[in-house]
Amino acid sequence: MTCEASDVVETGNLMISPQQCRAARIHIQVDRPLLATASGVSAQTILSFERSGRSLPDAGVLALRQALERLGAEFICEDAAGGAAVRLRFNADQSRSISDWEAEGGRVGDDDVP
Repeated sequence: MTCEASDVVETGNLMISPQQCRAARIHIQVDRPLLATASGVSAQTILSFERSGRSLPDAGVLALRQALERLGAEFICEDAAGGAAVRLRFNADQSRSISDWEAEGGRVGDDDVP
């Protein structure tokens, strides 16, 4: 069972742990500066959150979670089968296809797409 950010806002459980944040970043291969840009949370704040569990306002946690989800992470809620976790949103076949698409063509702007 996955839990989307939109679902957790309704239930009031929008928290992700510092470990989930770091694991999601590693899974989707996103560095802190890129996550900072995508979420609006500073890279230093993300570093502090991941390393020391520094408390963030709910809005900051939600911004991180939504950015990570947009970038390809999927959060799994804790249930009877196991604890909370994070995984890639795309399976191996989809990831290969995306990688192939990204490798096509030349530099940005060198194609005929308007």
